[in-house]
Amino acid sequence: MADRLNRRAFLSALGVGPAAALVWHGAAGGAPATLSEDELIAARKRARQRKRRIIMNNDGNDANAPGPGEALSREQFLSRRTAPLVGSQVDAIFYCTGVFNSYTHRSEESEQRKNALTESGGDSLEIMTEFGHANGMEVFWSMRMNDTHDSSPDRVLCQWKQDHPECLVGTQGQKFPYGCGRWSSVDYGMEVVRDKVFRILEDVCSRYDVDGIEMDFFRHPVLFRPQMTGDPVTEEHCALMTGLVRRVRAMTERIGRERGRPLLIAVRVPDSVGYCKAMGIDLVGWLEEDLIDMVTGAGYFKLEPWENLAALGRKYDVPAYACLVSRRIMDGGQPEAATALQVWRGEALNAWKAGVSGIYTFNRFDPEDPIFRELGDPALLATLEHVDQTAYVANMWSRPEKWLKGGLEYLREPSE
Repeated sequence: MADRLNRRAFLSALGVGPAAALVWHGAAGGAPATLSEDELIAARKRARQRKRRIIMNNDGNDANAPGPGEALSREQFLSRRTAPLVGSQVDAIFYCTGVFNSYTHRSEESEQRKNALTESGGDSLEIMTEFGHANGMEVFWSMRMNDTHDSSPDRVLCQWKQDHPECLVGTQGQKFPYGCGRWSSVDYGMEVVRDKVFRILEDVCSRYDVDGIEMDFFRHPVLFRPQMTGDPVTEEHCALMTGLVRRVRAMTERIGRERGRPLLIAVRVPDSVGYCKAMGIDLVGWLEEDLIDMVTGAGYFKLEPWENLAALGRKYDVPAYACLVSRRIMDGGQPEAATALQVWRGEALNAWKAGVSGIYTFNRFDPEDPIFRELGDPALLATLEHVDQTAYVANMWSRPEKWLKGGLEYLREPSE
């Protein structure tokens, strides 16, 4: 009974009525209370404004084995990055289960990556969702729209990419002036790619009780083949991507009505509207059409003052989150590097002062790290020792001009 009341309270905070609140994994109440279109939209707009002091992005590597041949229990899995977050300022976990079409969650559409957790019968996304909800945290499935770690010579392409080489922007060993050499990126200019991505997202939304999905366009920021060669990405390309996002919105609305509570759509994109448009993302168009519910800006590079991102969110009544990444704010610092706590505090405080809705952490996974108990409280940060900085472009491989021809022209760093 206590567990059921906890879930009801959580759903109530999302703006979902008591009838729908009865419907959850294992909760009593019979069939879901279907919402009308107007009810769903109202509930979705309330849910998008839920307090998210910190969003933790988890890349899913916590599902790997502790050592060669070792098993991984549910408790071990959660203890690595998640269970110690209870009581922290992390209000939402964006969980990524793998790279393009190769995931650790169960699926009827994509290939399942075998690891210690799956071999023992565990499902990373199911466990994460159940734990998050039981402890008052939202859980989104994060799809990296073009994660191209498989461009590295030591990585193996998923079977779908092997079967559809024509859907990739290039071939192994092929050299490009832009796109950071990510030859294994899928080309969203092809209908078969857009259909495949839609089916992957639909499969997750249909099978898991997630609170939403994240379409992460910053990991990695290549969508269309012309970007690789420095040729223009056109309005026609933008229209194709908008068509996909529109189709995803219709799908999440349908499933949201059927299950009696909304499915939100979050995106992570470069924090420049112009840069987004130049790579095929019509961010303003998406906001005007109410296709997305949350926007996170920046990543390995940042192009404009946080005030611009915050103002864009306010204009369209969509929360905007500041993405903090060690490689940028610690000037090339690796994910596993020790936390420069004063730097993280200063970056977060400046973002809060600019008016963002919360802080989004990327590639920081130690659940005991003080950042998860400090960065979500600007009043607290102001009292702590911090470095007053806002980092834009670090001296590293992932720079805006290396991904996109003329990318540095979109930098609007304030002059001293």
